[in-house]
Amino acid sequence: MKLGLFSDSHYCKLATSCGTRRPSLSLGKLREAMDAFREEKVDYVLCLGDLTDKGTTPEEPRECMEEILRLIGSYGLPFRAIAGNHDYAVFSGAEFSALTGSPEAPFLLETDTHTLIFLDANFRSDLRRFDVAGVEWKDSNLPHDQLIFLKNALDAATKPCVVLLHENLDPTVQVDHIVKNAAEARAILEASGKVSLVLQGHYHWGADTVINGIRYLTLPAMCEGEDNHFLILEI
Repeated sequence: MKLGLFSDSHYCKLATSCGTRRPSLSLGKLREAMDAFREEKVDYVLCLGDLTDKGTTPEEPRECMEEILRLIGSYGLPFRAIAGNHDYAVFSGAEFSALTGSPEAPFLLETDTHTLIFLDANFRSDLRRFDVAGVEWKDSNLPHDQLIFLKNALDAATKPCVVLLHENLDPTVQVDHIVKNAAEARAILEASGKVSLVLQGHYHWGADTVINGIRYLTLPAMCEGEDNHFLILEI
């Protein structure tokens, strides 16, 4: 199976954000990525969060989201997205789901060869989701019901499993980006023996770490700098 992956496009009309980000370039970068995905005949296009950003006006996030989704939709490739902390700053979970056509995480995507497990760690320590409680990007957590969902999905799986989320289960990245109860989630993955790959965004510089036989692959952010960042991955 071949996946077309990108993360952290942060698309809005701002030319520069946070010093190094170039959010307004992300639409053109995504067009380049989608061209490559179509050329390589990927089976799915997957976004690992932070599709858009606040921008300069209240209307801009929805306008930019609709623009970026029209572009993706024009290629006719199966698409799924999970919400990142910046998405929850401007959309509710229900709005993000309706716009992207993706279920609210946690959810499964069964393919011919793999079970893809999508999780949502955009919860504060008090287990209120960012769209309700307000975003605190340094305080991300997987609620207990999602850990149960993960364990049950792995127990039932008959195919190799890939886990996807926005924030990081990889304990080697900068600490602010790591899910607070990541160790508990990693223990579930390791005990199952069915997971060889975890796909993540959020940490803009990217990372690629193997821990106890599981690869934790963090995509560099599409929005960073002038260069493009996306990935075609065959699993």
